[in-house]
Amino acid sequence: MKKENDLLNKFCIAFSVVFCALIVVVIAAFALTEKKEMSESENRVLASMPKFTLSSAADGSFMKNFESFLSDQFPFRDKVISLKTSIDILVGKKEENEVYIGKDGFLFEKQTEFDQKKVSDITASMVKFSKENKNIKTAAVFSPNSSCVLSEFLPSGVLRQDQKNQLEQIKKSLEKSDIAWIDCLDSFKGEKDKMKLFYRTDHHWTTQAAYDVFLSLAKSWKFDTKKEQFDFYTVSGTFQGTLSSASGINSFYDEISVCVPSSKNLSYVISYEKEARKTATFFDREKLSHKNQYEVFFGGNYDKIVISSNADNLNTLLVLKDSYANCMIPMLAPFFSKIVVVDPRYYSDNLSALMNEYDFTHCVYIYNLNTFLSDTSLKDVLES
Repeated sequence: MKKENDLLNKFCIAFSVVFCALIVVVIAAFALTEKKEMSESENRVLASMPKFTLSSAADGSFMKNFESFLSDQFPFRDKVISLKTSIDILVGKKEENEVYIGKDGFLFEKQTEFDQKKVSDITASMVKFSKENKNIKTAAVFSPNSSCVLSEFLPSGVLRQDQKNQLEQIKKSLEKSDIAWIDCLDSFKGEKDKMKLFYRTDHHWTTQAAYDVFLSLAKSWKFDTKKEQFDFYTVSGTFQGTLSSASGINSFYDEISVCVPSSKNLSYVISYEKEARKTATFFDREKLSHKNQYEVFFGGNYDKIVISSNADNLNTLLVLKDSYANCMIPMLAPFFSKIVVVDPRYYSDNLSALMNEYDFTHCVYIYNLNTFLSDTSLKDVLES
């Protein structure tokens, strides 16, 4: 009995020593490790050390913020997250932080539920805006998400929305207007390899998918795309997008390609008005060294961008959009002498004033279905 107690005491002492040593190592690592402002893998700002005040201590906000600081700045945090994700995948987990883990490296964002009232309100605003601007040729481009087009790569047993039916309902609600409906699913049918239409690690469609739909839009507006040639260039082979960041799954890389007009006679000036900045290119190559490489298109999303060109026409285009439009806009550029790009999510000015400032001949809505169903900013801007 005495021998057993001695062994137990030795074990407890050894365990205590190891445990205390681990605590010391973690504390030392935490103290010596440089604190990060940004998580490249999660593409978000990390919590910093909160400032202690009597009021923050009294209302509990200091401890809450301090816990966030410890969680975000914990040593080897990225490796711990990566290890946890790997274990989850090994045990057959189908979802990680609201991202579905699909087959062949595909990651899928959850689809937004269809709210009939919200959709009716937004489309009613679109119809009203179209009737008030009858002289403007208007088109609607609403892309389904990858989970609709590449459903065979979804994990088994995952419930999903019928986005094909949802798009039909939106189309029907626009029938009382002159808005031309550009059927993205129909445009995608010509693509032999559907896997080229969406990124594996990001929620956006690819430049190839945007080009397929662009051809349908150009046909609707009777633009002669045979006179305008385009070149595709791969600018990155190391892209890991928003879904990779959200899920912590970094097993696959995507390629990013850009599409540019071939004509050397055309020149462009892209004006970022609030930033008081101008450039002669649609692309920001510096973003390729950042986590969110999709921002290579225009450097990201802005409230308003004005594109002027020496194109030999008087066409002026208004683009109301989310980030899906960013890779398509360079394809539209040769057909317009001026393009005004408005992202309603960031736009706070009066759209009526903008309509008076520019003599628009064309207007296009370019959205991914998830954004269109979840965001209310388009309705607010159309009614401003």
